[in-house]
Amino acid sequence: MMAKSRDQGRLGDISAFEEQSRAATTLDQLTALIDATIRQFGFRWFALLHNVDLKRRSKNALMLTTYPARWIEEIIETRLYMDDPVHAACARSVSGLTWDRIGDFILPTARQISILERGRAHGLASGYSMPIRMADEPDAMFTVARQSGDALSSEDMLTARLIGTTAFECARELLDPDALANVPVPLSPRQIDCIALVAQGKSDWEIAQILGLSRDTVHEYVEGARRRYGVRRRTQLVLRAVRDGHLNIDALV
Repeated sequence: MMAKSRDQGRLGDISAFEEQSRAATTLDQLTALIDATIRQFGFRWFALLHNVDLKRRSKNALMLTTYPARWIEEIIETRLYMDDPVHAACARSVSGLTWDRIGDFILPTARQISILERGRAHGLASGYSMPIRMADEPDAMFTVARQSGDALSSEDMLTARLIGTTAFECARELLDPDALANVPVPLSPRQIDCIALVAQGKSDWEIAQILGLSRDTVHEYVEGARRRYGVRRRTQLVLRAVRDGHLNIDALV
């Protein structure tokens, strides 16, 4: 009976959040509501953002967060978001993952491991992240984090998914939806190299031979970029890369 009562209380709190968030008229109001709600469930921080180039982020890209200011500054100034293992693992997940399961989705590099360690140094010990995908728009991600390393329960993860979905829907309505497709997306130098050769009609095998990489590595670079843009076809990927200034228009010739 006690567990059922807790579940009903949790659902009531989420329902209240949904009602209040839909009445929000600014992103600042929505941020405050998300912050207050996640704290009810034992989380300390949250982040809701589009997977875009944070240094070139326009007003049409979401970046709502209560992360420590110094951590945000470090992420942006040193471009850690380009190699964020949470983003990389989340891109391979359907419904999200706890940070202790990152290794189930990717094989973290030394740099990615160091990013996780830097996050813990700023107090983010454990968390849950979920991908949010919209056709023809950059992917987004919702994250909740704790200072403790305690494992998240299935109820915690379901709660995060419900809050994240509602928060994204409400945040997106407060933006200019027609301009979201024009937000620049970050690409690594190797991804750009691969896409430039895709534009020339090269296959993954041919690109691998030219760049001295394995075919699987090339495939992952290209597909990772495609997922960042949320497009299905490689021709669309090339066009988006040109639009964002990653490739010269000559790459299409």
